[in-house]
Amino acid sequence: MQLHNESNSERRSNVRLRAEIRVSYSEYQSKLLTGYSLDLSTGGIFLITTCPFDVDDIVKIRFYMPGEVEKAVSCNARVAWINHQDKWLKPESPTGVGLQFVNLAPKDLCSIVKFLEAESA
Repeated sequence: MQLHNESNSERRSNVRLRAEIRVSYSEYQSKLLTGYSLDLSTGGIFLITTCPFDVDDIVKIRFYMPGEVEKAVSCNARVAWINHQDKWLKPESPTGVGLQFVNLAPKDLCSIVKFLEAESA
């Protein structure tokens, strides 16, 4: 899969798998909202949302890896790209935003890697 600002020769370096995970996020650091992801990688997550985010907005997110209800992944994420009906970058995907993890803790990265390895096996 490609980000909207990549050339055709550049490819995503992180393995991305479909994953429907409930995500809590704060819109502009105020109201807490809940939505679901479409996919996940060690570098980020696609969040299905109709919130009017802009590229480079910072969003605070929190989610639990499937099977690990006691350990929440919590970090800031940067809006890397937007998929919206006014400008579909990926028509096969729903309205939402591609979020890039900003300050992901090593323990959270390990949880994500463990999940991705188990799902891809």
